[in-house]
Amino acid sequence: MKRLGPQTKKLFEVSKAENRVKTNSKKYTFILPVELMKRVKYKAIEEEKTISQIIIESLEEFLKKT
Repeated sequence: MKRLGPQTKKLFEVSKAENRVKTNSKKYTFILPVELMKRVKYKAIEEEKTISQIIIESLEEFLKKT
């Protein structure tokens, strides 16, 4: 992605935005350890997901167990 021009990057951004599922959501702020967020960020990049998607999946999995 680093070598792509700004117009090509915009095409990727638009296609990613179209793939998002629209849900009823609310914005929250959490204070988390920096190292944890770095790990989450890189995991999201590897799986081509947003950090929000990773957090949603993790919370849903946690709530299923309890």
